[in-house]
Amino acid sequence: MNALLVLLSAASLPFITKIAVLFVGLQGYAFQSLYKILQLGIPIVWRKKEGHRGLSIIWPFNEPLPQKRTWIIATAIAIVLTTTAILIINLLAPILNLSPELIRAGMDQRFAVNPQSAVAVVIFLSFINSAIEELHFRAWLDREISKRIGSVSGILISAFAFGGMHGLIFYGMPFISPTTIFLIIIGLAVSGICWSLLARMKGGIHAAWWSHGLTDALLLLWGLRWLGYI
Repeated sequence: MNALLVLLSAASLPFITKIAVLFVGLQGYAFQSLYKILQLGIPIVWRKKEGHRGLSIIWPFNEPLPQKRTWIIATAIAIVLTTTAILIINLLAPILNLSPELIRAGMDQRFAVNPQSAVAVVIFLSFINSAIEELHFRAWLDREISKRIGSVSGILISAFAFGGMHGLIFYGMPFISPTTIFLIIIGLAVSGICWSLLARMKGGIHAAWWSHGLTDALLLLWGLRWLGYI
């Protein structure tokens, strides 16, 4: 039980950091992303203490690559998640009064982005951030919780932690209602569950990274167009 409390306490640190940034009112992508340092650093320290060495500290490079079937499943998951998200956004936007212009204004204010930096952010999120999140939520948090209290708990806790963190990204933005944030959390939790299940296949953590990164790239590129950045 003490080990579980230590684990959950460590997992809460990125949330505390993100909430503190929101509370203080710091603006700009760098400040809004400070919690990423902890998302990366905590699993690295944890894995090093467990005896991992070399590059395996920062990613499970010691695990085999997925089989072709697993890559195909990972790609299919990304396409389904992206298509579903776009359809739901288009369906609910009029109902929830989600105006692309107003959302973009809120994004510009909080993250201080322009069309050029927005594309750079998409590249970062798709290739680097997806790896950080898969390391944190699937390769570390899900596995460590699952070892202590079972796979169901590991999958659900890590998935809703993943969704909850993304809910904080939009918390307090003008014109983003609590209902919208709730739906974002649920949608991202479903994605987290899919990637946790994928990560349980042979070499699946690599496929989960690919699926996550592809989903981000497809969805964010569509989002940039929807918001008028490109």
